[in-house]
Amino acid sequence: MDPVSDEIMKLASDFPPVTHELWLEAVDKVLKGRSFDDVLRSETADGIGIEPLYTADDAAPVDQFPAIGTSRRASNIAGLTAGWDVRQRHALVGTAHDTNTRILTDLARGVTSIELLGAGIDDLDTLDAILADVLLDLAPICMWGTDSGVAHARLLLDLAVRRGMQPGEVEADLGCDPIGRLAEHGTVGDPIDAAIEAVGALAVEVAATHPRVRTVRADGGPYASAGATPATELAVTVATGVSYLRTLVAAGLAPDKAMTQILLSLTVGTDQFGDMAKLRALRVMWARVADVVGVADHRATIQAVTASTTATRRDPWANMLRVTIGCFAAATGGADIVTVRPFDAMVGVSDDLGLRVARNTQLALMEESNLHRVIDPAGGSWYVEHLTDALAAEAWAIFQEIEREGGIVGSLRSGAVQQRVADAAQATAEAVATRRRPITGVSQFPNIDEAALERETPATIEPPEGEREVAPLRPQRLAEPFEKLRDQADAAVVAPTVFSANLGPVGVHTARASWAKNFFEAGGIRVVETDGFDDDASLAAAFTADPSVIAVICSSDTVYAERAATAATALKAAGARHVYLAGNPGDRRSSDEVAGVDEFVHVGTDVLKSLTGAHRVLGTQEQVL
Repeated sequence: MDPVSDEIMKLASDFPPVTHELWLEAVDKVLKGRSFDDVLRSETADGIGIEPLYTADDAAPVDQFPAIGTSRRASNIAGLTAGWDVRQRHALVGTAHDTNTRILTDLARGVTSIELLGAGIDDLDTLDAILADVLLDLAPICMWGTDSGVAHARLLLDLAVRRGMQPGEVEADLGCDPIGRLAEHGTVGDPIDAAIEAVGALAVEVAATHPRVRTVRADGGPYASAGATPATELAVTVATGVSYLRTLVAAGLAPDKAMTQILLSLTVGTDQFGDMAKLRALRVMWARVADVVGVADHRATIQAVTASTTATRRDPWANMLRVTIGCFAAATGGADIVTVRPFDAMVGVSDDLGLRVARNTQLALMEESNLHRVIDPAGGSWYVEHLTDALAAEAWAIFQEIEREGGIVGSLRSGAVQQRVADAAQATAEAVATRRRPITGVSQFPNIDEAALERETPATIEPPEGEREVAPLRPQRLAEPFEKLRDQADAAVVAPTVFSANLGPVGVHTARASWAKNFFEAGGIRVVETDGFDDDASLAAAFTADPSVIAVICSSDTVYAERAATAATALKAAGARHVYLAGNPGDRRSSDEVAGVDEFVHVGTDVLKSLTGAHRVLGTQEQVL
């Protein structure tokens, strides 16, 4: 050992060993009596506890090396050395030529496969025009039908025949997912059992003639879009995959051939580590399915799609950050295919900028950050390994419940899956309403003066005609309730405002005045800022001179103790219809209310409820043109 290394070793040995107990003692001193659980522990939407610190004792050691088979660590021993499949979604926009131009631009500039929504593409000539000059042996096409998907899948195969391609040359994902469409629309046109059988027959045909074509998609997206927790999304994805697996085997495919016909798809949002763990947990669960049916070393193919639930229409530029987190999680979690929604997708038809940023987000992470060159970078992380185990266990338990309910179709028919998703969505909505789950640019730090982004209105996609067999899931975006209030404010004849009744000097009232500005402008109600008032007479005079009819009192607790009641009385006397006070009043609540405070707003308040009430007081509903 060289002298320098020897000195380093001696230096390290001079420090006493650090134990978990010593760390807890240090934390306790910092907390100064506050609860460790309340301050430092948290919980996921699935009730999985998140600790502030993980050690080797918190997760079983992972002795599994990345393997060719389906494993938590990777499904490709060599890694994705050529990069993952950059898949962009397209729909018929304008003419077939217009759509073709958009697709060719994407393919020329880094996209490696296309997901094509089948709506409006009902004949071979239209599909041929849309995919003109697209090389079907180099750029895989994934068809996305609004029904079972079989008709659009056959159109794609027929196009290959028209172009004189040999079956082995075609590479595609046919995207048949009648169960996903059933959950989304409540019907797929034909009876669901017949639709699934038709998919099975197509898969047998494809497996025999097209070695580079995959038929079936098991998609957790419709459930996640309606508010499902990560564990529920995992469970329904595996349950859907198992349902298709049974169908394909019954149709005549061997289990190993049947499994290669199934693409698994999950959403990724803004929970970086949670989404990495979710993708790894899917491999754990699918490996168990493969083991049960006697398939060894199955290479699962997983697609990750950035979530629509976290995307916003207001301040859409922030969506660029959201999808970057999702794309990073997808890449480091081991997704084979990644689809990034354009930042402007919630506004309307994405333009060239939206499509360019979507593909370049992936290309930058791949070619500049080289994320694809490391197999399972989170492997061995005590936190991620613990979360992977916990998610897989919770999701497997839900999957078993779904199986007891008759499989995914039986569970949809009984409404059990829909109820699970609705319960989770309600809990999330409450967290969003109280800003325990803030949305940057919408419920938190809104830009009330933002310029509206102009995009073409997309064509309406009609669900398939047919008798509804199950209650459809209701897709939702977290930002939507706040965005509706902003729309209501923008449409009002008289722009809604709230007078900021700041008491005392700037240094005293600024903190709560800034908080109140953030609070009200999240609902499109502009705050009339003031410098601060030293007496109630000048406060009342300023309010009377302003067109605002509601006011929010802002200052420190010390000033509130002296002036909150008299200020509220003065504002009411000056004509205020509703007086808010920014802060938790504690023991002053009764006296402040008697003096004229109508509502207290503070951390933990149901922001959405308060803002809805403010609009009601302001009468903006009646002012809408």
